[in-house]
Amino acid sequence: MGEESLKGTKNYSTKEQILREDIIKTIREVLEKYGFNPIETPILQPYSLLSSKYGGGEEILKECYKLKDQGKRSLGLRYELTITLAGFLKENQNLKIPFKRYEIGKVFRDGPIKQSRVREFTQIDFDVAGVKSELAELEIISIFEEVFKKLNFEIEIQLNNRKILIGMLEYAGIENNQNSVILSIDKLEKIRKAGVEKELQEKGLKEEQTEKIFEVLEIKGTNEEILSKLGELLKTETGKEGVEELEKLFELIEVNNLEKVKLVPSLARGLNYYTGTIYEVFSKEKTNSSLGAGGRFDELLSKSLGRDMPSVGGSFGLDAISSVIESDKKSNTQVYLIPVGIPNEKFLPIVKKLREKLNVDFDLSGRGISKNLEFANANNIPFCAILGEKEMKEGKVKLKDMNTREENLLSIEEVVKIIQG
Repeated sequence: MGEESLKGTKNYSTKEQILREDIIKTIREVLEKYGFNPIETPILQPYSLLSSKYGGGEEILKECYKLKDQGKRSLGLRYELTITLAGFLKENQNLKIPFKRYEIGKVFRDGPIKQSRVREFTQIDFDVAGVKSELAELEIISIFEEVFKKLNFEIEIQLNNRKILIGMLEYAGIENNQNSVILSIDKLEKIRKAGVEKELQEKGLKEEQTEKIFEVLEIKGTNEEILSKLGELLKTETGKEGVEELEKLFELIEVNNLEKVKLVPSLARGLNYYTGTIYEVFSKEKTNSSLGAGGRFDELLSKSLGRDMPSVGGSFGLDAISSVIESDKKSNTQVYLIPVGIPNEKFLPIVKKLREKLNVDFDLSGRGISKNLEFANANNIPFCAILGEKEMKEGKVKLKDMNTREENLLSIEEVVKIIQG
């Protein structure tokens, strides 16, 4: 009996992986259009970096895979790609700032295994390091809008600011354990108002404090109306800063004609390294899962490097995106060559010539035409090129369109033109 996959991990079929790589290709093209360049960081990291107080916080650290090497050094598997950026920048102190990077790679979480939670998944992160200006946030939000437009998603980019949340807690008279309260607020979508109220009560909050929190969380209206109301309620220095930062950002959003952004005061994002703007991308028509997220983290890299490095970033949820896109593509092969009674030395040069321009596969087993057509059809290969003695004499192939079933006798150049066109 064969071994089953470890629970919480997944083998991706050819069809699934082609779709995932097509999505990655779209995202990569947009990122590079915006001036982001790729890096790669190690999966295996010093546990001291992963557990640093500038990392993901206690909640995510509980899910960090810990291990020791033969030298008894404490190591861990990276649980996200932002924390490993700190190690990368430490090794590359002479990089020109701002530094715009993206990274695509596996991350690991030793959390409870549920239908929607896995032990390992692919993250696509992109960050602007070394910029305080709201222009950096504008770049991230613009990328989200453009990528999902190319993927044909109707999205909403929910936006908030960590300083708004802190200002809200100060408005409610909460000075201690602020991050613990924010973690409860972050569950609002899942456990609803009653669940959050219960958690806050268990954490020792008074009823009037909870009421003040929900007075802020439940503000409704246009982005301008919500900002105005927040400005009226939040009078502490932190709260005012959050409102001012959002006002500047929304001015840029208007200049850039971005239409998918919605200010949501209840958006919390549980990671405690966020210091300013936070955002999350949803597509209500297709899935309630988050398709992307991120925010500003001005202290994480600065404290790790020992010098000022304000930064902002985003991340795409590859699994969430691919789970709701329908695709029948099972192969990247563009044309499948079927030699009929033609010796290897005659048809292999034709394969080589076709491969100069196209993705080409051919019959390796000497099967008949019907079996080969069946194989191509099962793999959704769009074209077959049949090569018999008649075709060889004329220096052509019979190109069969597997969708329309139409056949035409064509030269290699004509085959390339049709398939590329």
